Amino acid sequence: MNTEPSSSPVAFFAGEVKRLRAIAGMTQEALARATIYSPATIAAIETCRLLPSNDFAEQADKALNSDGHLERLQALVEQSSVIPWFRDLVETERKAVSIQTYESYIVPGLLQTEAYARHAVSAIRPRLPDADIERAVILRMTRQEILSQNDPPRLWAIIDESVLRRRVGSAAVMREQCEHLLRASQMPHVTIQVIPDTQGAACAYGQQFMVLTFARQHPMAYLEDMRSARYVRETDEVGAYSMTFDYLRSSAVDDEQSAEMVRGYRDGYAQLA
Repeated sequence: MNTEPSSSPVAFFAGEVKRLRAIAGMTQEALARATIYSPATIAAIETCRLLPSNDFAEQADKALNSDGHLERLQALVEQSSVIPWFRDLVETERKAVSIQTYESYIVPGLLQTEAYARHAVSAIRPRLPDADIERAVILRMTRQEILSQNDPPRLWAIIDESVLRRRVGSAAVMREQCEHLLRASQMPHVTIQVIPDTQGAACAYGQQFMVLTFARQHPMAYLEDMRSARYVRETDEVGAYSMTFDYLRSSAVDDEQSAEMVRGYRDGYAQLA
């Protein structure tokens, strides 16, 4: 993505963080210590590989003594860089205490590597302009911030084995993606299970969905198609998706066996890379 400050609001925000950090005489590591964010997150924001959250802007303003400048810019970045229904998803996931997600075709967005995400988005037809592809990748990487925040949500992901078998990008991309799944599965708040092909047809018939629960509001389901998305809030319908997820869990092998399956695919891709 173009990182010239004049090229886009997100690039201007990145340039302002670097400018204010230089004025304050702070390194990326020092800014990370002064906020709740890692040096890797600071670097990703400054190179336009991650969209800044409102919380980051607020914390950085305090650390850099910039009188709310970044927080005001962040609102502009979000309005101009995130389509409305996706903005709702990012905010909803940030508030969730647990996320259950099922995918039959590709790796869930919360668990994709940057390279995998870029190839997945590039498959959309009619093909998106390069700038839109980069924006979509940034959005997916931004969503993943919730997994490393303080008090992260519990993520339970179920994927069909075909997700591991389907080559998105090169063998090297798939090897890296499998390795990323294995690392994620070691996080105490992340569980990944695989439904083997030998299980035959699963009860969701390939329909991807998420069920999100919250501390202070009723749970909801999230459904996404090629160009839009919708939230399901009606209690009985959300309950049906929750029950479907429970059935999918019973079709999947446990987390340790799932990790062994992912390792097998990783090693197979390593031989081809």
